[in-house]
Amino acid sequence: MKALHGFRYESARQADHLQEGAVRQGEIEIQARLFNGEYGTKWHTTDGEAFEILHFGEWNREAGPDFKGAVIHFEKNGEKTGDIEVDRDARDWERHGHALNASFSEVILHFFIDGSREQAFARTLEHRAVTQARLAVEVLAEPHENRLADFVSFEDAAHMISEAAEFRLRNKHAAHHCAVSLHGADAAMFHAIATGLGYKNNAIPFLLAAQRANLRRAGGVSGEALLFGLAGFLEPRSFDDADDVTRRYLKPLWDEWWTVRDAMMRIVLDSKMWKFSGIRPSNHPHRRLGSLAAVASGFGALRKAMQDSGAKGFRSFMEKLDHPYWRRHWNLRASELVKPVALIGSDRITDLLINAFLPSQSLDIARIELERLRGPYPSGRLLRASNWLVGSVEPKLMRTAKDQQGLLQLHSDFLALSPVEALQRIGSGLSKS
Repeated sequence: MKALHGFRYESARQADHLQEGAVRQGEIEIQARLFNGEYGTKWHTTDGEAFEILHFGEWNREAGPDFKGAVIHFEKNGEKTGDIEVDRDARDWERHGHALNASFSEVILHFFIDGSREQAFARTLEHRAVTQARLAVEVLAEPHENRLADFVSFEDAAHMISEAAEFRLRNKHAAHHCAVSLHGADAAMFHAIATGLGYKNNAIPFLLAAQRANLRRAGGVSGEALLFGLAGFLEPRSFDDADDVTRRYLKPLWDEWWTVRDAMMRIVLDSKMWKFSGIRPSNHPHRRLGSLAAVASGFGALRKAMQDSGAKGFRSFMEKLDHPYWRRHWNLRASELVKPVALIGSDRITDLLINAFLPSQSLDIARIELERLRGPYPSGRLLRASNWLVGSVEPKLMRTAKDQQGLLQLHSDFLALSPVEALQRIGSGLSKS
């Protein structure tokens, strides 16, 4: 194989390699990521007109369009205010009866994810045409059994990892700044921390809880009650299964939650969204949500720590984070721990530093930090990625945070392909010069 000194990761990745067996994201997850700016803010309509969403307005949880009162700037028609509907298929506008529903009369943009061979149109009850645009949503693909190890040298693998790490950093940096433009710097950071505390199993429920509570209310006197109530964790059985210490912790939360419960019930997360199996005790969603509540209540101190000391300030704040109940409990049903345990462990703080703090910094600063920062203890995904790429668990390829980020990106993008297909993609990323 040709040496990869001229390898350009983005070129290799551009070709569509999503497989038939791809895992589709749910509609709630898509809406959450869209609202957070993870898919960007600029698109083109099906007619080729450029537009930018300046603000998503209010995320509607009642019947009707998904987002109400959004502000959109169209290249030809200027700035408009109206509603946005997001559907899986372009034809769903008609299939779901939006054209005959007066609630959709103010929709000015219809996003769809899957296209159709047949041309689809969107119109309101008054027969006004609704602008349509395709939303490119990446999905996770099923892994392929074969490995790249027999085809890629160690030197080439290291170069690929470096290029992939740069690509990943730029994407996270751009996504963060999209979130800032939509929701402000503080909210963007709060949402990123919430997603990181949810880790891979519960990232979306945590993001939804943070979005629905919002930072201002989550950091208020009733913030913890609101977070636990919206998460669906305040239930009668919480008391039935609890010891005296937990009941004393839950009572004020219940007292606060019951005053707003009826008004909030429509946006309480479905219990099916949460994953509890196969999770370490310290990562239990109850405990992580308690940590998020502590972050929200102390967010002013976090902001100052980041402004004064950057990455060191961020880490110091997280290391000192405390909670009188959660420092001694794994979840709402577990017995009290003999000794207090840090609310957020060192590896999780490093992960938050990589995925929440560094994307908020300039690219130059973030690059320096990623190369300097030793990565967290390798996860199972990292170990599998190393085996897939070079045929063994190679510490040299996962020592720094930059190494780990690049390896994860490669594994995510190319695992679903056979070695031949992956190498073809990699070949397409080689510089022609």
